[in-house]
Amino acid sequence: MDNQNAVRAFVTTFMSTVSMCSLYGQNHPSVEDYTRKGFEILEELLKNDSIFQIMIIDHDLVINKHPFTGGGVHSLNLIKRFKRKGITRVDFLPGLILAEYTQFLFDIAIRERKIKPYPHIKTGIVKVTLKEQGIYDDGFSSDNLEALRAVQLERVKSIYKDVSPFKPLDLSGLEDIIINFFYTLKREANLLKLLSPVRTYSEYTYTHATNVAILSMFLAESIGLEDFIVHEIGIAALLHDVGKLFIPQNILEKKGKLTDIEFSKIMEHPINGADYLLNIDDLTPLAPLAAFEHHIKYNGGGYPRLKRIKRKQHIASQIIAIADFFDALRSHRPYKRSWEVEEIMSLMKENAGKDFNPWLVEYFFQSFFEAIKN
Repeated sequence: MDNQNAVRAFVTTFMSTVSMCSLYGQNHPSVEDYTRKGFEILEELLKNDSIFQIMIIDHDLVINKHPFTGGGVHSLNLIKRFKRKGITRVDFLPGLILAEYTQFLFDIAIRERKIKPYPHIKTGIVKVTLKEQGIYDDGFSSDNLEALRAVQLERVKSIYKDVSPFKPLDLSGLEDIIINFFYTLKREANLLKLLSPVRTYSEYTYTHATNVAILSMFLAESIGLEDFIVHEIGIAALLHDVGKLFIPQNILEKKGKLTDIEFSKIMEHPINGADYLLNIDDLTPLAPLAAFEHHIKYNGGGYPRLKRIKRKQHIASQIIAIADFFDALRSHRPYKRSWEVEEIMSLMKENAGKDFNPWLVEYFFQSFFEAIKN
């Protein structure tokens, strides 16, 4: 087969194997057959070139420096799988053996497995120059974090402005945002420097969503959760307040005290958000869960109120609830001042065990003060 057909066959076989592995497990005969078939195609491709390279740039697949078209659903699924593992570039090198390829394939297919170092497979993130800001997605430093913050806020703003029951959510754009936050964590840059002030009231919803995602990922990483969970918590946190986009703007942006009727509308946003997110394919199940639970208290109080049972928050929702409350108090709004961190800590510790998981609150502030020293 010619090179283009071989590339297409590899993408199709690779993703078919990933899907079968997810469904049937690693030892199913069909998984073994497809794994070997994909490896043989890859061997042929490596005979023609010294490297077989897959890159994801924005929402597109680029293979061996050429845009790849014609892969259909397999291409889309490959992009989603790679992004969920926090990678946007894979280089397969000569000398690759079947066992190594198999390990990589299973690491992509199985949610709980991490991407590891491989002798002949190099993984990472594509370097993309953002010329107008002069920064790189994979080269963060204390000098360019402010520029990265501005770029990320614009991306969140753009995605939030397109939220509608009649439009698909831009999952790829969300993944890009979270991958950048994830790599900031991994490069030992101070992720907290990406926290944004609220400049105008109309910006609050997406600025707050961005900050809550950063703080949630920071806490999840601090307590030692697996990378894939940190990533999914980031996505869920970015969308936790999406239900507010279905509340009339005049209520959301009201500068005075809300009436009882207006506040009851605000209290509908967890249900609205969860209902919206439940209908989005390929979204982490933590997203609708956290949207529904982030105002339920640690002791089962809060809202939405469930008549028959007291609902215990999922730990992801507990993390997001802490980040949500912390950022809401530290943000300046027209009707309230910005609280100092020490004031917020005092209030949250006072309510630990009732409103918040006490262990998470303790860990959050311990990690926060340690991080801002650097």
